[in-house]
Amino acid sequence: MTGAPLPETARGSHPEVFEDPSTEVLLAMVLELAREQWITRIRLATLEHWAAHEVTAASVPWSEAYRLPPDAEQAAAAERDAFVARLLKPASTI
Repeated sequence: MTGAPLPETARGSHPEVFEDPSTEVLLAMVLELAREQWITRIRLATLEHWAAHEVTAASVPWSEAYRLPPDAEQAAAAERDAFVARLLKPASTI
């Protein structure tokens, strides 16, 4: 498939929400740390599930080995939504 080459630079600028650019950087850092913390929580929950149910590579197909069971995934999704709501809650309501 051939076509016009894609531009090497994006049009427009990065939108800024706050007047001070350092606030933008701080917000990006906090959101990235929250993302990494959530990933760690899910991985820990998976390991705890494995330990509690004596899951081994021999007892579970490889495609399912790194997943929580459906009921635990639903609970984790609800917990994630609550976590994001708390994280993004306006400071005036805290």
